[in-house]
Amino acid sequence: MSGVSPIKNVADAVSGVVERLTLPAREKKQLEADLLRLLLEREQELIQAQAALLQEEGKGNWLQRSWRPLVMLTFAAVILMGTFTNISILSDTSRFWDLLEIGLGGYVVGRSGEKILTTLAKSRR
Repeated sequence: MSGVSPIKNVADAVSGVVERLTLPAREKKQLEADLLRLLLEREQELIQAQAALLQEEGKGNWLQRSWRPLVMLTFAAVILMGTFTNISILSDTSRFWDLLEIGLGGYVVGRSGEKILTTLAKSRR
């Protein structure tokens, strides 16, 4: 992508059109200044809209934010059911406990990492 913004290209085109008009020089300058001011205002609005969109995308959807708590709640529900019934998945030889250990470790480390990265990102602004 080139270093020239689309707004700059439009501003150059506007300047060219204004220059070809048969108006006094003072009116041409005023017209060009007014049009460029409007272009800059629209560019600022576009930048703000883009920033708002990026911020919204950064938050993620509900499932992206909630998958770890849902997994851990599922693990808790299985353990709770195993308290009142005999479920083979909760036997001492089951790999369920290894999975729970990995899940809990990943949950804690992943969530801590997210908070650290968020804090670092905010401090760099």
